[in-house]
Amino acid sequence: MSASPRKALLALVLVAPLLLYPSAAALASTGAFTVTSSPNQGSSNNELLGVASASASDAWSVGYYQSATCVCSQRTLGEHWNGTRWSIVSTPSPATKSGDYDVLKGAAAVSSSDAWAVGYTGNASYGQDKSLIEHWNGTAWSVVPSANPNYTQDLYGVAAISSTDAWAVGTSFNYSPYGYGALIERWNGTTWSAVPNPATTGLYGVTALASNDVWAVGGSQILHWNGTRWGIVSSPQGYYDLQSVAAVSSGDIWAVGYEEVPSGEGYYYYPLVEHWNGTSWSVVGGAPGYGQGYLFGVTAPSATGVWAVGSVAGLSFAEKWNGTQWTHVSTPDVGTSNNTFQAAAANSGNVWAVGEWYQPASPYQAQTLAEACTACS
Repeated sequence: MSASPRKALLALVLVAPLLLYPSAAALASTGAFTVTSSPNQGSSNNELLGVASASASDAWSVGYYQSATCVCSQRTLGEHWNGTRWSIVSTPSPATKSGDYDVLKGAAAVSSSDAWAVGYTGNASYGQDKSLIEHWNGTAWSVVPSANPNYTQDLYGVAAISSTDAWAVGTSFNYSPYGYGALIERWNGTTWSAVPNPATTGLYGVTALASNDVWAVGGSQILHWNGTRWGIVSSPQGYYDLQSVAAVSSGDIWAVGYEEVPSGEGYYYYPLVEHWNGTSWSVVGGAPGYGQGYLFGVTAPSATGVWAVGSVAGLSFAEKWNGTQWTHVSTPDVGTSNNTFQAAAANSGNVWAVGEWYQPASPYQAQTLAEACTACS
């Protein structure tokens, strides 16, 4: 349950990096994405998997870094943007022994003193993950107790309406009765508690408009919270894997992921975009002219400024919905391949996309990737 469904899909074709990072001054209103220098912890793999922004000068990105030779030795990674640069901020890692891992997968920000990060903690020998939720109070990150009602569970996404109302979603597995499903937890200002749901697959993304209007996605299922219960909403069916969801309004919601097209003994993967118009979900074609790839993140600051990010042909990929159509937006890569955006966030006209790139020579290590588009949303 701890292995990311995203990473199993990405081929590692490694090429030489272009280590050219701009200064903060270079992030003036350009209307284009620019690579911003993001630190790495330790001497091995680092990945950014979630991002949230409270303002133009206050953003968080979370993920993990590898603390030992074993790839299972993962520890939480948190980075903060202060309007000028990214810096590492200490985040708790419950892991204490060999084979333990702690990963943060999603982030949400209410204000400069109220942010959340979610993920999972476990041990490679046991295969019994526990949910991991951490909170920023303006001074430090701390672990907040969370529900673990299943044999194993991982959290992948989080959304916050206010300081007393937040949601986290993920995956679950039980032996009795045997089956996979979803874990959904809610914060009421005091505690996190599990909320029953009808999902039969894991959930990877969540967006919250109001206390009675929350959406979650995963696989080919889309769920809605109406203030009383979670229900599955009819949506296009297929070999779909939805990864993220974002809302402009109750009648304008976007979900992204990828489609799996069978081919011989394997699959081809193509970017997938779905839209809710207030009445029904439908598949919407993305930017034309692009082939195999994945969308992992979406952010929707306005009806004419929706952004989806991921990876196409081993390169970082971003596209924008302008109210009429999706258009590809150029993103610089560190090197010329193996750049992936895992998440996106927007605030005050700025759009953030974060993920990882791979070094071209042994050891083939992942390093953090953060890009900003100012005056873009």
